[in-house]
Amino acid sequence: MVIPRSDGPGEVARLPLRRRGERLHVTTDGPHLWQLPTGGPTGTVCARPAGTLEAELPYPA
Repeated sequence: MVIPRSDGPGEVARLPLRRRGERLHVTTDGPHLWQLPTGGPTGTVCARPAGTLEAELPYPA
C-alpha cells in the first residue's frame, strides 16, 4: 500500500502487508500515525501511533 502526498508528486509512506494465517504483518517507512481498516465495510480500524514501524494485526478469516 502506498500513501501519496496531498501537496504534490511523491509519497508519504509505504505500508507493505503480508498475511500470515489469521494475522496481517504491516511495516512502514513513514514516521506518521497510521490506520488500516480490516474485515470489509463492517470490520474494524486498527490504528497505530506515530513511529510504529511494524505491527501484527488481526485478520478476520
